[in-house]
Amino acid sequence: MTRFFVALSAALLLAGCSAMPFLSGEIRVTADELTQKIARRFPLEKSVAGLLDVTLVRPRVELNADQQRIATSFEVSLKLALSGKSVAGTLKVSGRPEYVAVSRSLFLRDARVEQIRIDNMPDALSAGLAKTASNFAKDAVEDKPLYTFKAEDLTRYGVRYEPERIEVRTDALVLKVK
Repeated sequence: MTRFFVALSAALLLAGCSAMPFLSGEIRVTADELTQKIARRFPLEKSVAGLLDVTLVRPRVELNADQQRIATSFEVSLKLALSGKSVAGTLKVSGRPEYVAVSRSLFLRDARVEQIRIDNMPDALSAGLAKTASNFAKDAVEDKPLYTFKAEDLTRYGVRYEPERIEVRTDALVLKVK
């Protein structure tokens, strides 16, 4: 009878373990999730020497699997304080994703401006204003985490998993763990 209960207990234990989901080896974050996370920090405004006001709004994250980069597009408005004139357009900055273990955060490194389009901008001002807006946008994405993983994202059943690498796929950013 004792053997029967031991065998039954072992069978139930194994059946229970087989029903438990184990970590798939990757943590996925979609572009929409990244956009929602970063959108909380916007609008961003900066005044340059009291002469120019730059505002970035409506960030949208895009994933580029071919180049393993993440791009963030913004609507940008530039207002000349002296004349009161405003111009608007779009700006796209991309960067290479980097995971920082100490903060469990995802940062963009090697940021570069991919595209800038400012409507109705006088040619005499275009280079200077574009450079100012571009530098502001690069600072906005390089200095602050794009996404922070929770401690429970990296722990399952009391086991802590270590991130190995980041992959940019067409449908999601994937943090591979072991």
